[in-house]
Amino acid sequence: MIRLSSKFARLGAAAVSAGALLWATSVGTQPLGEARYLSAGEVHALVAKLTDGVATAAVPTGPGAVVLAAHRNRTGQVEVHVRLNDELIGQAGRASVRVGGTVAGNRETAPGEWRGGEITGGKTYDLGPGDVIWIPAGMPHQMIVPAGGSIHYLAVKFEVRP
Repeated sequence: MIRLSSKFARLGAAAVSAGALLWATSVGTQPLGEARYLSAGEVHALVAKLTDGVATAAVPTGPGAVVLAAHRNRTGQVEVHVRLNDELIGQAGRASVRVGGTVAGNRETAPGEWRGGEITGGKTYDLGPGDVIWIPAGMPHQMIVPAGGSIHYLAVKFEVRP
């Protein structure tokens, strides 16, 4: 977990977001050589309407990565991605992210994607504006939103390379 100083927290989140978005375009993968800019307001608007406590939307990106804008006002399920690393970048609000340990009771929802169950052990990190956490493929993780709270964040997903 990297915690940026308060002076650079907003700049860090903006720089990472801008870096991911500068070479990105419309929802989905953009052809090489084209760029698409989204303001912070546009990113937040992508996930303004929650369904069952969560909203996610694809953010423009180039080949090799998936960027999701996410907004949560409740705790998410345990997730394990066999082939995808996750990088979470806090934008607004606060939550905790439990990472590692072992999972019991999860189920495969798509090839290489596991959801549900409970984590035993692991470590919990705070995630807020400007905070970044990288979660390697295969590591259980869960976003924990405090009662009455919410969080906006970017989730950058990219495949493990040998």
